[in-house]
Amino acid sequence: MPTANLAPVQKTDELPGVQTIPSPSNAQIERLEAELLKVEQVECPLNHRFAPGVYMREIFMPKGTFIIGHEHKTEHLNVVLCGRASVLIDGVAQEIVAPCTFKSGIGVRKLLFIHEDMIWATIHPTHETNVEQLEAALIIKSDTYLSHQAQLQFEQLRLKQEES
Repeated sequence: MPTANLAPVQKTDELPGVQTIPSPSNAQIERLEAELLKVEQVECPLNHRFAPGVYMREIFMPKGTFIIGHEHKTEHLNVVLCGRASVLIDGVAQEIVAPCTFKSGIGVRKLLFIHEDMIWATIHPTHETNVEQLEAALIIKSDTYLSHQAQLQFEQLRLKQEES
C-alpha cells in the first residue's frame, strides 16, 4: 500500500503533484463551513470498529461531495481504502488516490473534494469503546458546526411540539 506523509511536507519539489498554498485560517474555514451548512447535507455513514487497544473510525464519502473534517486532537493514521479526492491539509494541496496510508498530526483539519466514492479510515490507539467519549477525546467540533447542530435540534423539537 503506498504511503505518504502529508503533514508537514518539507520538500515539495520532490513530490510531483503537490502544491503548497497559504493555509486558510480557522476563521476562514469556519466561514466556508457556515456557508456549506446552509445547503442540504450529504449523508456520510460512519462505521466504528474496535480491536484490543485500537479504534478505527471509517467514513464513506460519495462522489461530488465537499467535506470539511473536524480538527483532530491526536496524531493518528489515515487509511484511504478506495476512491480519489483533492485534499488540502496544512496548506498542502494534493490528490489522494486509494490505496493510501499516511499520518496526520495534532491540530490537523482536512478539506476535501471527493472525485470518486471514497472510504477513509482513521486509526487511533485507545481502549475506550464509547463513541461519545472517543469523539470528545479525539476531535474538536468547530463553533460553527456546534451552532448548526443546536439549531437542528431546536427545529426538531419545535416540529415535534407542533405535531402534538
